Amino acid sequence: MISNIIGYMTRKGKGMLGLAILCFILKSLAQAGMILVIFDMLNTIIAGQTDHLGTYWLILIGIVLIKGALDAIADIGKHFAGFEIVAKIREKITKRLKQFSLGFYTNERLGEISTIIHKDVDNMESIAAHMWSRMFSDIITALIIGGWLFAINWKLGLAMVSFIPIGLLVFVFGIKSSSQLEKESQNRLADMVSLFVEYTKGIPLLKAFSKSPTFENKLKDSTIKFGESSKKLSKSVAGYIGRYMLFLDICFGILAVVGAYMVFHQDITVSTFIIFIVFSKEFYKPFYHAESYWLKYIQVKDSYGRIMTLLKAPVVDTCRNPERIKGFHIQFDHVHFNYEQDAFRLVNVNLDIEEKSMVALVGPSGSGKTTITNLILRFWDPQKGHIRVGGIDTRKLDYDDLLAHISIVMQNVILFSDTIYENIKVGRRDATMEDVIHAAKKAMIHDFIVSLPQGYDTPLGENGLGLSGGQKQRLSIARAFLKDASIVILDEMTSNVDPINERKIQKAISNLSLNRTVIVIAHHLKTIRCADKIVVFNEGQIVERGNHKELLEANGLYKNLWDTQKKAENWNLRGA
Repeated sequence: MISNIIGYMTRKGKGMLGLAILCFILKSLAQAGMILVIFDMLNTIIAGQTDHLGTYWLILIGIVLIKGALDAIADIGKHFAGFEIVAKIREKITKRLKQFSLGFYTNERLGEISTIIHKDVDNMESIAAHMWSRMFSDIITALIIGGWLFAINWKLGLAMVSFIPIGLLVFVFGIKSSSQLEKESQNRLADMVSLFVEYTKGIPLLKAFSKSPTFENKLKDSTIKFGESSKKLSKSVAGYIGRYMLFLDICFGILAVVGAYMVFHQDITVSTFIIFIVFSKEFYKPFYHAESYWLKYIQVKDSYGRIMTLLKAPVVDTCRNPERIKGFHIQFDHVHFNYEQDAFRLVNVNLDIEEKSMVALVGPSGSGKTTITNLILRFWDPQKGHIRVGGIDTRKLDYDDLLAHISIVMQNVILFSDTIYENIKVGRRDATMEDVIHAAKKAMIHDFIVSLPQGYDTPLGENGLGLSGGQKQRLSIARAFLKDASIVILDEMTSNVDPINERKIQKAISNLSLNRTVIVIAHHLKTIRCADKIVVFNEGQIVERGNHKELLEANGLYKNLWDTQKKAENWNLRGA
């Protein structure tokens, strides 16, 4: 773990971390030097020599200034290293997220990803900024001061470290003995949280059946078990930490007793005894902080483990020597696909989508229309058969190159908490303001944007809060114009908009479809009557194909869907 985390740091980052550690060491030594200066000044005063007190004051002021400078430099260095680790890991996660299949992004997984990116990655900053910098500086400072104290008097030095080995053994064995209890407590916690989530989701049902307390009893039992395991763990940790701290205190007690005995027998001076009493605290610092170092390590280790599960999760397979797209004729060749075992299946799909043609995919809900577009986008790969773009299997294409040639306009538009300009610019990051305005005009949304007080600089709320469904759709179409991709995938955008917005969207789509390969997922059949080809799906299979007139004459599923929608429209008109 440690070597991998260090691997995220550049040479400059490692240098800044080293500089922080060095500055903290020098700061601690400067603190020790200040105490020595004060001791020397007191001895001078006791001896009645007060001529050089001004020099001592200047030295003390100089040490204070040096300590302040060292502290500032160390803080800059440690946070630079920590934030660099965070930035690198987030960058790697961001790149990785693009490579996952759409099936990876379940609602539960989205919550987990959010926690990892915000909480767990931030914990990586603390290992460099608050753990390594302090821990290594404390250890090195303890070694320097310990060596110096041993050089002054090795007998007192031995007294100072007398019970430290035993204390460390108690600490290590205590950690090992409580690890099983910690796993048990974590499992109990996971069970309890899962039940709480299930309980919260099911509150309406539980209220309706309030006389059946089975679930509440189950939740109560889980809470009690977690409480019991937490108490066992806390008792175990408190036990070995208490014993460990006791041995450190015994060390200091032995140092004090042995030192007093040696002073009494005039084996050492009082000054030497006081130096040991004062500076032993600096020597003991890393030992007293061992618990906090360990807890920080456990926290970082858990976060690192969750980060690695994300970074090592399976991604869309990429070809080692990918080919570039050479055309935009899309072919499905005996394609079979299913999301999960015993779930929806796409069966033996053969489909040709000619370059610069418009093909509409229609059928009942759950018949396979969206699955076709997801396979083109390689959100999933088929279990059998081949999908080709320009005659090349999509698995042999560069994935980013494939996506770069496809624009998507979905029914549920995703907008970010940013300006209108930046939301349109998602279609092409290097676009100029003129490019964005030109795209907005083609999408029939420019007039609305300029009517706003801040125009293109108008900030949008979360997911376009404040905009109508039609306005969101036209912003999404503007993105597609800006990207200027050769393949356009359209999920029916007019199902939840008013007639005025519907006309504007239809005109914008007509503009977008010119000289492009267009795939439309159609719910309102009247919007795709002019499609070059209409493909009808039912239960994962293609059951009909042809143009609007041919399919009506065939008197099959398409005719049935068309008649049903016409009846519904007539009924709505009579109801109005």
